[in-house]
Amino acid sequence: MIKLSDILDSKDSYYRINFFNTLSGLRSVWMAGSQNNEGIKNLGLFNSIVHVGSNPPLIGIVFRPQTVPRHTLENIYSCGYFTLNSITQDMIDLAHRTSEKFAVHEDEFNILGFTPFYFEERPDVPAVAESPIKILLRFRENHLITSNQTIFIVSEIMNVVLSDEEGINADGSINHDFYNHAVISGLNDYYAIEFQKSMFDKRK
Repeated sequence: MIKLSDILDSKDSYYRINFFNTLSGLRSVWMAGSQNNEGIKNLGLFNSIVHVGSNPPLIGIVFRPQTVPRHTLENIYSCGYFTLNSITQDMIDLAHRTSEKFAVHEDEFNILGFTPFYFEERPDVPAVAESPIKILLRFRENHLITSNQTIFIVSEIMNVVLSDEEGINADGSINHDFYNHAVISGLNDYYAIEFQKSMFDKRK
């Protein structure tokens, strides 16, 4: 058995960050699509997406402290809407580039080669056409986490587009294996999904 003090003893800050960032295990990874008031489209990589509720349908996202410009967060505040776009295994390399620091005047859709998709009700909020699941969200509320100055954003799901209805199971759950979605540990380590079994409606 090994304890935390033994693991982190004499390790640098980069090691410590990676340890705690991957400790909680695998998470879903999404690209957030948004647009500023000048019409410049932005994409950001997020792995802190959490289900908040189903009625109304709410999703939460953690944003790191605003010590540097956070273009996605700024666009959400100014527009009130944004999209979440799933990432498949064959999209990993390109999607990961959305974590790079682009200038506010640079259109990340154009730079990276993603195709914009627009929901009928919000033609000013870009989604990623290549993503199997595209979610349109409306900003509802934010909460400052005073322990580390991160911001927890709660948004309502307004619409969803899926590339294939067969990815929805009979009980309504999403089969992410069907869509070949990627998952992530920490900031850089990607994994594949493999469906094992469902415990839905099991009887002893």
